[in-house]
Amino acid sequence: MAEQASTDWIECDGTGCPVSDLARVQVQFRFDRDRRTAERANPADGHPAYIYRDCWTHQDALSDIVACRVVA
Repeated sequence: MAEQASTDWIECDGTGCPVSDLARVQVQFRFDRDRRTAERANPADGHPAYIYRDCWTHQDALSDIVACRVVA
């Protein structure tokens, strides 16, 4: 399933990855101060969602993903 690039962030509730594993995403971790900070910390073309495998399911860790955005 191909994902559509978007400027909209998707709230992540910790139940798993909300997009295809191959979608290129920018992510906001719990430790990021805000989305602008997260956006600056991510490459413009994102990373494949599957590389964040351990961060989609929340474990009350600073590395939990709380939002993502499909960029390619």
